[in-house]
Amino acid sequence: MSQNLTQRYSAYVNELFVREDETLRHVRQQTVARGIPLISLEPNEAKLLQMLVRLCGAERVVEVGTLAGYSGICIARALPAHGKLFTIEVSSVHAEVARAHFEDAGLADKVTVMQGAGMDVLPNLASKGPFDLMFIDADKASYHSYLEWAAQNLRVGGGVVADNVFWQGYIFDPKTEDDHGVVKFNQSLAQHPQFDSTIIEVGDGIALGVKTG
Repeated sequence: MSQNLTQRYSAYVNELFVREDETLRHVRQQTVARGIPLISLEPNEAKLLQMLVRLCGAERVVEVGTLAGYSGICIARALPAHGKLFTIEVSSVHAEVARAHFEDAGLADKVTVMQGAGMDVLPNLASKGPFDLMFIDADKASYHSYLEWAAQNLRVGGGVVADNVFWQGYIFDPKTEDDHGVVKFNQSLAQHPQFDSTIIEVGDGIALGVKTG
């Protein structure tokens, strides 16, 4: 498939199905204005994540990598009224920005922002499980550790979703710790006895695993 045709497909899908409202546009604008890295999900990726939350009937979700709250808003909007998102952000500055964005979006009652490194915070969440879905979009070197936590703390039928699993092509010639982290995660997810999994060719690659046992 030519790159031009792929771009046309993407534009076609975005025009028909993707609606980025004022709240999400504001989060994206503030991300730039505050000097936060512009590495949030693209609108079409966020739409897919939102649909996955709905498809699995999620009520309790864990996100690793809050950033400014863009993906978290999409997740929380897909939850029922009593649903809960626990989202983890290593940067205290980013965590405060995200809290403000969740408040502005009218979602503060659904979302708890937990500040700290993912593998430091996750053990404190285990008692609140089992969870229905885990979204991973944080430090790539820890992706494999996050997968193992998901295997232990998701319900059967729950899902693990991870962004950037093509890692801009570095999976084919890994050199850095992050490169190898993504390669290890992909291989582990593909071979994991507790997950039925694949990679969806959207954006920089979104991995999806459904816990089967």
